[in-house]
Amino acid sequence: MDKFSGTIGPVLAANAELEDDFKECLNHTVNPAELEAKWAAMIDKYVLHDDVHFQHLYTIRSSFVPAFYMHCFYPFLQSTQRSEGFNSVLKRYVNPNMSVLHFVRQYQKIQDKCLVAQDGQDFRTDDRDRRRWSKYPIEKHASTVYTKNLFYRFSKEFEKTAEYDVRSGSEFQYYLVPNNKFVYGYGKRTYLVTAIEDEGSYYCECSKYDRDGIICCHIMKIMTRLGVKAIPDRYILKRWTQETCDATETADPSAHVEADYIARGMPLSNRKTLWFTNLSTAFAGLAAEGCVSRETYTLVDTHIKEMRSALDEIKRRKRPSARRGRATTQPPKAADVAISATENATGIQPTSAVASENIVATTGLLPALPSGT
Repeated sequence: MDKFSGTIGPVLAANAELEDDFKECLNHTVNPAELEAKWAAMIDKYVLHDDVHFQHLYTIRSSFVPAFYMHCFYPFLQSTQRSEGFNSVLKRYVNPNMSVLHFVRQYQKIQDKCLVAQDGQDFRTDDRDRRRWSKYPIEKHASTVYTKNLFYRFSKEFEKTAEYDVRSGSEFQYYLVPNNKFVYGYGKRTYLVTAIEDEGSYYCECSKYDRDGIICCHIMKIMTRLGVKAIPDRYILKRWTQETCDATETADPSAHVEADYIARGMPLSNRKTLWFTNLSTAFAGLAAEGCVSRETYTLVDTHIKEMRSALDEIKRRKRPSARRGRATTQPPKAADVAISATENATGIQPTSAVASENIVATTGLLPALPSGT
């Protein structure tokens, strides 16, 4: 928006009410339909139909208005500040007259400085207590799972729960109404939260979890109202926690992986990343069409439940075989590993069930099925 300050800046400066409505329209609408409605009302209210600058902004609205990116995962992204910040650091260490050798050495110093800062953050995360804003159990739980920086962001978000009042809507729905005129980051609007406590499912139309990977203050408010003691695991991304990725995790694309593990931003292979992206795009399109009417919503919801049942059945079939594989696994001998590796390299398949079981036990890989099976 800084690029347009020279064009629409004088118009906004001359009318404070127009500036408030303009910022509310651009920054605090939650979907394109709401943006269109508020924009049209603003144009009519202030008679801006002939203003070429506002017309230009409306033409390119899909390229910069947050309402078009509410469900895209851009954690805590703020324009180009990250790249500009690194450029300023780079300028302190290098200059255009340096040789390539000196540039590499200076860049190594920058890297060492970043690693030292990271080690300092790790120390503060592991060895220092986190100062909490309240005594709510949910904030205490967050302090035990999030890193220090993420817990600081969580606490700042948790403080905003005091700025909302809760009004009950229909079943499982709550309206979060600001008790002040304005809430930083969320504006003056009322937000709708859907909460199914028995399933541990929560959704807010602000979509902060989709963008940043942490729940919003609206969901936190409902959790505290319902007496929830801990954040459900599905809403804790592994990338924000103190846990590290297990280096021994399988990357076999044919192995079954829990769906929520990929959804937490940790795909195990490029193929699974592609599958996840394709399915996410397809389901987003279905969701947009399914919310048009009661009939379409019922249709999509029915098929989702059928797919969930089918997926649960697949997981139930795979669990017994996985347990049998772990029960029969023995420490591999050097000769067995060599034989298995030779068979895999030459394409020779085992000729009996016993041989198949030996390969599973020693290598952890299933033998290839005959063609046509």
